[in-house]
Amino acid sequence: MPQNVAIDPPDMSGVWLAASPRSAGGENRPALTPQAQADLDAFNPLDDPVIRCVPPGFPRSGLIIYPFEIVQSDEMLVFLYESFGMVRRVYMDGRELPDYLPPAISGYSTGRWVEDELIVETTRVAPGLLSGGGIRQYGDVSVMERYRQVNDGRGLEAVVTITAPDTFEESWTRSFTWELDPDGMIFESICDPDDRRF
Repeated sequence: MPQNVAIDPPDMSGVWLAASPRSAGGENRPALTPQAQADLDAFNPLDDPVIRCVPPGFPRSGLIIYPFEIVQSDEMLVFLYESFGMVRRVYMDGRELPDYLPPAISGYSTGRWVEDELIVETTRVAPGLLSGGGIRQYGDVSVMERYRQVNDGRGLEAVVTITAPDTFEESWTRSFTWELDPDGMIFESICDPDDRRF
């Protein structure tokens, strides 16, 4: 049995709908570094890559309002995001990430169970925008997510801590909630850069 698998972990499988508000600026955002503030001041919303159908990087992709589905096994949790059809794998088998992995827009995630709490750590995230409002991260970001189920498994809570020393003067911790949609499904998301509405 993989070393980080709980004997009887909770089942987080299913489609989850956002139950807490989201905002581009975010609550309790720490002060920006001078470089990040200068980039924010110069940001043009038309420069946001999502306008050209480039998927948003993590953690931005994981904290937006669109639904996601968790597919759970002993050795891996897979997050399927409706937005841009993105897929994120959380390895639960106790592996150490090899040094040769290049940065990726979703980074690389490993997880473990501590009693009934799922702890996910993500590193090696490619540079990109932390928000559609123009807050950048420069390839130094690491994210810790702590998930637990509430309301007899019908709710999901997460405390997410983003550490990005080239962007923020201190770590940024936010809380999010989702509700289980027992009959829900993830729909195909098509982005057409030639759509003239955008």
